[in-house]
Amino acid sequence: MSAAKSIERCARFDYALSAYVDGELDPDHAVDLESHLVQCPPCFEQVKLLRSLRASLRRVEPARCPDALRARVAAAVAHERARGAAREAAQSLDARPRLIHKGYAVALAVAAGVVFTVSLTRQKPAASPQETAKADVEHASTEEMVERLLDDLVTQHAQPLPPETTNPEDLPRFDPFVGVPVRRPKFQSMPVNFMGARVHSMRERRAALLQYVVRGNHRVTVYLFNSRAVPVQKAEPLLKPRVVRERPVYVGKINGYSVVAAEHSGVGYALASDLGDDVTTQLVLAAMQ
Repeated sequence: MSAAKSIERCARFDYALSAYVDGELDPDHAVDLESHLVQCPPCFEQVKLLRSLRASLRRVEPARCPDALRARVAAAVAHERARGAAREAAQSLDARPRLIHKGYAVALAVAAGVVFTVSLTRQKPAASPQETAKADVEHASTEEMVERLLDDLVTQHAQPLPPETTNPEDLPRFDPFVGVPVRRPKFQSMPVNFMGARVHSMRERRAALLQYVVRGNHRVTVYLFNSRAVPVQKAEPLLKPRVVRERPVYVGKINGYSVVAAEHSGVGYALASDLGDDVTTQLVLAAMQ
């Protein structure tokens, strides 16, 4: 393909890259665009850049809108989606048959097979728009709590506040504030020094913040929290899931620090350190013993 034709073909798809990354491109155009991306490294790199930008924007502190407004907007969106689906269903009954591209036919057949299988295995009434909106709001709120907890953890690790106590025997009095038993992790796998602890507030929730020094000069900050209220599983995509010693953990980097999160018997553990991911993972596993 000549350079002129390549530029002309890229220009055809340039407008659709953002919609494709956001998942808003219709299936027909998405198939064409993906075929182009396989053959066009510049456009493929542009898609990677847009996805990286979206991931970075997720780290920016969002403006918090009132929960009541969020619920009303979600309910309105769900209602409009239901109306649109009903209109499309009615129009499809009157639509004339038309020829479609072979690739589209295969994709539609696969999608139809998935829908048919799900309908057989899950004979469940469809949720109302209000129920769907409520579930969307609760899901977003839970993800926001986990993201805020991890961001707070890294901030407190980078700029620690003075501890409320340096006596580990005082930790059980944190229990009623945090909602789970707060006990001093032993970290038997390596020598550590307990530097202090405090209760950290996160809007409606609280966590116990414990400070340690490991291997002489490496600081480690530990959060203990109620994992039923703030589920560790929602740490994706900020952290990546792993299985270590038959335990699920979530590992990643936030602002240059190693962060690992895990859960045991309703207690959530999140650690931040300037050590490597493997050492930080070993620390969180030791904390759960």
